[in-house]
Amino acid sequence: MEMVLMEEERKQTIINEINYWKTHQLLPNQYCDFLLALYTEGEGLSERNKETKQTPYYLLFYFLDTLLILLPFFIFQFTDNLLVQIIGIVLTLCIAFAMMKIFSRHSGLQNSFAIMIFFVVFLFATVLWMNDHIKLGWITYLWIFINSISWITFGKLKKQFFLQVAGVFILIILIIMLGFNYF
Repeated sequence: MEMVLMEEERKQTIINEINYWKTHQLLPNQYCDFLLALYTEGEGLSERNKETKQTPYYLLFYFLDTLLILLPFFIFQFTDNLLVQIIGIVLTLCIAFAMMKIFSRHSGLQNSFAIMIFFVVFLFATVLWMNDHIKLGWITYLWIFINSISWITFGKLKKQFFLQVAGVFILIILIIMLGFNYF
């Protein structure tokens, strides 16, 4: 009796670990699905798929996270006070970072979406601040270049494909902008 109970606990521990790997993308989903099907004898996979189904509740998180992109524009549009701008941007970045944490904890949400929003908000906020206070185009272009390279690098390190694509896309737009402004 004890042996069967220990075997079930061990099996449940392995299943929990595989679910953790799948949630945190430590292994590809296909491998995790195979291992779950193996250890649950086909039962755990269907339960897991029901759990990760997208619901309107999750859409609210996507909507709110997307709205964060607009906040830097509103902050710089409605106030010229440097202190208010800095506080607003720091709060916006903190909210975007919190959304990254929320997205990483829920398996139904794509963490890469929240990471992308954080990087976009950071880029918009810093470029708007530079245009308002520094007013030197070449510094802004250099900053955009540094951001695009960091997006590509971070995307490669963390295996965030969309962040890499966005970094390349911003780099192409920057080259086009430089071509129009200086040539």
